[in-house]
Amino acid sequence: MAVKQQDLLRDMQNCFNHLKVEENKTETVSERHRNESINIGCTEFPDYSEEVRSVLKAGWLEKTPPNSGVIYQRRWVQLDSEYLRYFQSPKEVYSKRMISLRCVDKVVGVGDLKFELHSQNRTFLFRADKTEEINDWVCCLEKALSDNRNSIESRNLFFKRGSVDFSFEGYLELMSPRIKVYTIISRDKLYLFKNREEHFQGVGVTDIDMRMARVKDGGKRSFTLTTPYRTFSFLAESESEKQRWCDSLNECVSRSLSCDGVCESLWRVVSNQQCADCSALMPEWASINLCVLLCEKCAGVHRSLGQNVSKVRSLKLDERVWTDDLIRVFLQLGNAKANTFWGANIPPSESLCVNANDEHRLQHITAKYVHGKYRKYHTLYGQQEALDSALCKAVQSSDLLEILTLLHCGADIKCHTGIPDFPTPLSLAKRSGQSAQAELLTQNLNTESFESVLKDVSIQSRRGYLFKPASSSRPITEHKNKADFARRWSCLEGGVFSYYKNDHSKKCGGMKTSDIICLSVNSPGKHVYEHTFELYTEEGRGYLFGADDANTVRNWSKAISMAMLPTALFDICGPCDRLGRLRCVEGSHGIGWFCLSGFKLHVLLENTVQTIDLRKLLSLSHSDSDGSMVLVWRGGTLHVLTDRRPHFVGWQTCIQQKSGAGDQPLSHQQLTELDVPVTIDRCLDHVTRYGLLSPGIYRKNGVNSHTTKLLERFHNDARSVSWSESDFSVDDVANTLKRFLREVKDGVLNGQDNAKSWLKAADLEDKTERIYYYQNLLSNLPIVNRATLKALTHHLLSVQHLSNENQMTKRNLGIVFGPTLFQTDGTDVKEPRVVEELIQNYCSIFNVSESELLRQLNLTTAALNKHKSERPSSKTTSSIICAVDLERIEEGSEVLVQVGANMTAVELVSEVLDHKGVKPANEDFWSCYEILEKEEMDRMLHYHEKVSPVYFSPGLQCHLLVKKNHYISNILKYLEMMEENVCKSGTLRVCEVKSERSKNYCSRYCELSGTTFRMHKELQNSPCEREWPVKELKVYNGYRSKLHSPTPWGITLAHDKQQWYLCCDNEDEFIEWTATFFSIQYDGDIWPSPLVMQSHNS
Repeated sequence: MAVKQQDLLRDMQNCFNHLKVEENKTETVSERHRNESINIGCTEFPDYSEEVRSVLKAGWLEKTPPNSGVIYQRRWVQLDSEYLRYFQSPKEVYSKRMISLRCVDKVVGVGDLKFELHSQNRTFLFRADKTEEINDWVCCLEKALSDNRNSIESRNLFFKRGSVDFSFEGYLELMSPRIKVYTIISRDKLYLFKNREEHFQGVGVTDIDMRMARVKDGGKRSFTLTTPYRTFSFLAESESEKQRWCDSLNECVSRSLSCDGVCESLWRVVSNQQCADCSALMPEWASINLCVLLCEKCAGVHRSLGQNVSKVRSLKLDERVWTDDLIRVFLQLGNAKANTFWGANIPPSESLCVNANDEHRLQHITAKYVHGKYRKYHTLYGQQEALDSALCKAVQSSDLLEILTLLHCGADIKCHTGIPDFPTPLSLAKRSGQSAQAELLTQNLNTESFESVLKDVSIQSRRGYLFKPASSSRPITEHKNKADFARRWSCLEGGVFSYYKNDHSKKCGGMKTSDIICLSVNSPGKHVYEHTFELYTEEGRGYLFGADDANTVRNWSKAISMAMLPTALFDICGPCDRLGRLRCVEGSHGIGWFCLSGFKLHVLLENTVQTIDLRKLLSLSHSDSDGSMVLVWRGGTLHVLTDRRPHFVGWQTCIQQKSGAGDQPLSHQQLTELDVPVTIDRCLDHVTRYGLLSPGIYRKNGVNSHTTKLLERFHNDARSVSWSESDFSVDDVANTLKRFLREVKDGVLNGQDNAKSWLKAADLEDKTERIYYYQNLLSNLPIVNRATLKALTHHLLSVQHLSNENQMTKRNLGIVFGPTLFQTDGTDVKEPRVVEELIQNYCSIFNVSESELLRQLNLTTAALNKHKSERPSSKTTSSIICAVDLERIEEGSEVLVQVGANMTAVELVSEVLDHKGVKPANEDFWSCYEILEKEEMDRMLHYHEKVSPVYFSPGLQCHLLVKKNHYISNILKYLEMMEENVCKSGTLRVCEVKSERSKNYCSRYCELSGTTFRMHKELQNSPCEREWPVKELKVYNGYRSKLHSPTPWGITLAHDKQQWYLCCDNEDEFIEWTATFFSIQYDGDIWPSPLVMQSHNS
């Protein structure tokens, strides 16, 4: 009874302390925030057969409940000489909390199987299952505390001996889980803290070993830190701050793996402190392809075996060899793991000792590595195709031992992966971001004969029999019967492709490979010979060749393509569907090289290769007049000019087919940048904007004929589909989405077999096990299916969040979308349950931050409710929800505003400022801007301009931003000084923006008068080079940063998919040109009168 009263008093004291902190407004860290730990789970788990950190004691304990709760949390606790850490499980690498022993004053047993750690600011309570266990923990902690008291030399309570050797420190935002952390780079580790105060108190979250880490720039303000066990995503406060973090982290990686310390780095793994063959201490040599550390004597024997068996390098002398990735390979494998393969079956009588003579050492090492006498053979040994397939799978994972085993059990390091974009295991490993795996593969390549398969001259020559139809007036694209083909001996050699009646006859025909402008590999079944390819020459002639098997055609097409391709495309083009030269505006001398491989189109323009995913094109248009094609994607625009020769029609057909088709599986559809089919994205977007408050949304059926009509339009060309609310009701669109999901080939869950696995998961009783099963099933889905399921579930969660308005609860949504997702008749009761659990556990299954999700849902709810309360009873013009940023584009700056079709820029500015409670001062000028984020340009919207057409501009990645206009006062002053006839002329440096390589600035005399803008090559009286109506131009401030403008004062003019950049010498000149453009475009009415502004603000 006394113990229970003591617990009750302690809980009351904790509650009192919590209230006391809440009342103290000067306190920077709340008790709630301090008690919360951060869960940083691993995606890959290490093999703990080798311990790098010396652990004094480890075991399960129960820790203090957070927020003065009553349910203790079970944690795996580890004690070493410096820290007490606790983890979610023994497998985890990154702790939830780490407590420095230097901050602990004493450890006290408090009865009832509990003990406490006391510091100046905190008390940590733990509970065990047995009294003996408590006593053992207290004893170990007291001894560790005693050792640390003798070593403390500074006031810093966290680092050993008070060390404050920091390379960099500051706040970063951790993206998963979404939380701001105080971060310190010290020596060879990165330390995470909940905040700066906890660092000074001696309490951290976890530390990250930088020896096995990689730093990668992730775009705007973000970067990633990849370790063998998980990837950390961080967001810095600014772009410059991000760069400083990346530089400091890369320096930390290089410092921790520097060549001066290679020995020390590798010896930190215990098994690396002994020779892999004879167990001699502190080996200073290594076989970098066999992945073992060796003593000097064993290294000499390895060297005698030859480079093709063992590549021996010194840890101290061969500085250039020891790259960061190679060191990671040896750290992750280590001699112990490597010997589980090489020496798994060494009898004690045949083991090698330190004092062995040279003859015995040679016999043992030869038997071990050359003959494979002691190795543990892979279960797939002798099955070549299975070994190659397993290797292709392994290089995408973190299992280096599996790769080493496969390579030395017969897997072909040069085998074909089956992925056209990444034809070899090495390219596949690089694509998967597995740099250590790529390093292991590189070290096992036969460098004497394999520098690059694609550049080997031998691959550009080939001999053998092919089948060729006789010359006739029929096009080679028409179906050919077997009687049309004749056997021909074919030869590719010296840049000439020739064919003969047999291998002894005279040549029947041929062509130079330099004259071949197109190679096309046909899909099986086009002709009677299932596997065929076509060649087209400069003269417009076409040749068809066939073979009985796919390998023959693949080898011939590979040899011909390597003979005709430019060097820049060697490493990119693997097996492809079609390649050749086409006329294009952006190419060198009007010519570009094109390689179509699956859905990827690789284009060589001048010396730069661009890769276009044809499914993600913003638009694909064909000219009816001349047959040319225009491809617009996020990276730019490509103008392919028409060609009357027969190969061009095939290019048109292939590009059209590969740009996405509506009657194919999800991965073959037209896609958004987020890998969601355009059809689904457009429907979800429309329902989100117009239907979240609609009662019974998705349960009510739209008009069937409308649904059929809209679905047909999506099937024909989804990216070109647009409609207004008057064309189709929100129920029509919702029904279109359901029908598309029900009818799409293989469905979202990728076939009935996979769908059954989802239903099987629903039968599991344990919720944690169920979620884990769902996560595995999700990770096994193709990328497009995974992205689609996430987008759909997020949308359904938004619908369910407003179920008080729309009556669509989680259960109702499950009833509707269960049969839709599983493409069944709905008789299985588990189908709705799966949908309900996806909605309920969205954050856990899809790894999404709960706080960020809740913030988005609340913003959407607030905007919809505000619109609902202000909506008159009579029917008004339809409106939509738009996200508008205030002052700057960053996380948390957006405002959701209900925008009507006729809302003007000045009304939007007033709405946003009112929503945020901003009262403009008399001297402030606020404007709405169209921001082209990718190009770093902005355009001030005229105050009468309607904002909805701008927000939904097709093909543009734009934002609306409300911010102070710092130029408008100077522009108005300049126009007041001008006479009524406003005009401007002078010499400017001009760059026409055709592509990101257009960096040539030419001086042009520019004249802006009347309603026309003209450019002259020389003076005003010289002939006009170009002219445009001013009111048809879009005038942007700024320019593309990649153009490297000579001055920062730039104006970009956009007209009919073309852009010109005008470079001003100073700010005054920039203001004068901008003012003149505005005055002519808007007939002098640039800024609203004070009366108009007052009416909108009121």
